[in-house]
Amino acid sequence: MNASNLLILIVIGIAIGGFFATKLFLKLPAKRFFIGIPAIIIGLIIGSLLSLPFQRLPGDFSIWVPLGISITCVFVSIYLFYNKTEGIEKFFTEIFKLVKIPKLEDSAKEKNKIILDTSAIIDGRFLDVVRTGFLSGKLILFKFVLEELQNIADSSENLRREKGKRGLEILDKLKKEKGVKLEVSSENPEEIDAVDAKLVRMAKVKGATILTTDYNLNKVAKIQGVKVLNINELSEAIKPIIIPGEKMSLKIIQNGKDKTQGVGYLTDGTMIVVEKGGKSIGKELEVIITRILQTPAGKMYFSKINSMEKSGKNRK
Repeated sequence: MNASNLLILIVIGIAIGGFFATKLFLKLPAKRFFIGIPAIIIGLIIGSLLSLPFQRLPGDFSIWVPLGISITCVFVSIYLFYNKTEGIEKFFTEIFKLVKIPKLEDSAKEKNKIILDTSAIIDGRFLDVVRTGFLSGKLILFKFVLEELQNIADSSENLRREKGKRGLEILDKLKKEKGVKLEVSSENPEEIDAVDAKLVRMAKVKGATILTTDYNLNKVAKIQGVKVLNINELSEAIKPIIIPGEKMSLKIIQNGKDKTQGVGYLTDGTMIVVEKGGKSIGKELEVIITRILQTPAGKMYFSKINSMEKSGKNRK
């Protein structure tokens, strides 16, 4: 068989192969079809490199041998790519994820991650803050925190049990809030026993903020460089300013540490100690603020009964 006849046979073979290859490609899913494109390109590159030494062969062999090597490499490449479709797809997905430029809004939301502590959930005031829009971002609830809350709700002590139930109710309301992004995570550093220490570790790992009302957790987290949002500090910061000499109406609720003292509360929970108010429990009196004491838990106000009001009542 001379070279011209061999050439004709090869051309016919390529034409027939191309025809069947086209029919095969048409039946393939789009995912496999597009995976075939890089397979062909890689096959051609490898074939070209392997066929370089054979281009010096005498006569027509310098053309047909390199061509045969290139075609073989292309088919082998396609075969390998199709058999490893899932792995290749995963590889390219990861590459695209790395190169993908996130939107500024999504990036900001992702950075603003807030971890919920059991004390903040039981307190419940954070839900009102979320509703106002002042607390935004992704809220993260770890399952070990949820388990601790469940244990509190199952407690034999009435007060502790009620606190746990209230916390679970708060979470149920939180899930129903529109626009609130709550993520329940099963991540758990099992080598650590204490829940507070687990929260601090996870906040470091995720670059998140801890939302709490726990004074000790607040201090420990800050010492370790973890940002904390303390509901008590927020509440203290937005309380109306009360100054010594200010008068107000106050209902005496209970005795203070000293039985001669009475204790009352403002609508925002501010505690006010009333000197010589121990005998007026259940009564509403006008008091005058005398001094303010700053404590780790917040401000404590001391007052005395307005003597003008007292003398006026006596005259009546």
